[in-house]
Amino acid sequence: MPAEDLDEGATITTNIKQPVITLLSPLQVMKKPVQRGRKKGICCQSVNHRLSKPVNGETNHSITDYFPVRRSVRKSKKVVLEEKQRDLENKVLCQVEDGLEIKNFPGKGRGVITTREFAKGEFVVEYIGELINQGEAKEREELYAQDQNTGCYMYYFQHRNQQYCVDATAETDKLGRLVNHSRTGNLIARIVEVNSIPHLVLTAKEDIPIGVEVSYDYGDRSRESIRHHPWLAL
Repeated sequence: MPAEDLDEGATITTNIKQPVITLLSPLQVMKKPVQRGRKKGICCQSVNHRLSKPVNGETNHSITDYFPVRRSVRKSKKVVLEEKQRDLENKVLCQVEDGLEIKNFPGKGRGVITTREFAKGEFVVEYIGELINQGEAKEREELYAQDQNTGCYMYYFQHRNQQYCVDATAETDKLGRLVNHSRTGNLIARIVEVNSIPHLVLTAKEDIPIGVEVSYDYGDRSRESIRHHPWLAL
């Protein structure tokens, strides 16, 4: 239909019920009071209220509803050390000797080599023998010294202010007793207490590749020991 002139304040209503558009004359706009201060605060509150209402039947969501909060899974140093200790204790109880085999070395006799890689700090083998006190160990050492064919398989150590000795002289199939001495060895001896009993274990001093002989420093520098076993000075 052709456009018609409208009087001031006239209202246009279409066939569609919503929205209703009201046209105001410039005079009415000028006369409309401008409210500030408290009115402005009410207006802001009403906007916030509208935003919290559902839109098209949907509720507002937090970003964490779509992207879960990532929680740290890093273990504390204390937890890591406790896990390593439990792992050592378990391997001692199971007498683990995986990744090792016996090899004969010309002029030196038997030794132990790796059949897999060992990482620094990893358990390698336990020095298994009979745990005795220092007094009994000295008596046995004098007895063993009478037989030149008897090797040195006694390891002295101190634990909780007491002197102990692991005597592995008796022939067994345990590999730890065959690990040779070297002042620059790739293993280091440690004491692991399991069920209140100290055990002597050998761990990797460094990363050890496959096919390498494992050895450690026996630590005995006494003149008497070196006199009977000169290789201790090597």
